Amino acid sequence: VTILKKYIILYMKDKNTNILIAGGTSGIGRELCRLYLAHGCRVAVTGRRQNLLEEIKLSAPEKVFTFRSDITDLQSAAVIEQASEAMGGIDIIIICSGRGNINADLTPQTETDTVKVNVLGFTDFAAAAYRYFAHRFAQTGRQGTLAGISSIASFRGSDLTPAYYASKAYVSNYLEGLRKKAVKQKTAVKVCTIIPGYVDTPLAESVGGKAVFWAAPLDKAAKQIYKAVNKGRKITYITKRWRLIAWLLKFVPDFIYNKV
Repeated sequence: VTILKKYIILYMKDKNTNILIAGGTSGIGRELCRLYLAHGCRVAVTGRRQNLLEEIKLSAPEKVFTFRSDITDLQSAAVIEQASEAMGGIDIIIICSGRGNINADLTPQTETDTVKVNVLGFTDFAAAAYRYFAHRFAQTGRQGTLAGISSIASFRGSDLTPAYYASKAYVSNYLEGLRKKAVKQKTAVKVCTIIPGYVDTPLAESVGGKAVFWAAPLDKAAKQIYKAVNKGRKITYITKRWRLIAWLLKFVPDFIYNKV
């Protein structure tokens, strides 16, 4: 009976939760959208592709709010405000937008396009999300959760995808900075850094090629991210075994790493 009561409470809590997923039309973002909807949440989704937004809207018309937006337009504050007005507030914001391609020849457009999405666009959205939650806490005392998708790639550089690896290091450090800001400002904003290894998505193949290893099924990865965000965990590896790889990457000597 106690266990049943616990799950009923958790379910009712989810039903009153409003989520905003930036970059929710594909990959991890779309699977998270499906998962939150399955738990009774209302979900706002941003993305560039109108046809995919319409598909998601049709899956749950009364619970899905869609906003066609390119994160590189740097209009995140306006998008967050629109979503907040539509849903009557936002409790969790997850930034899933990301770009990465193998670029051994350092083609300028490929490098700069990656930086525009993963650094400039991410910064604009993360900062706007933090300001939104900080302001709401000051006005109402309600806490909020901001989560960003980093990567195991954030720990070292890459000769094949240098901009992607560097941009994910930026994401991790920026989120850590926001966590520190929340502590110093005594603002109830939880900031979560999600660090996936390979996940079975098109992006993983774009970055790592077809020979990826330990690739987690998309649904498994999304479930672990869902739990981590709901609990407000500071740093979470997806899946847990990638914590070992992160430790090795930190300490492996250059002469070994350069041979990989």
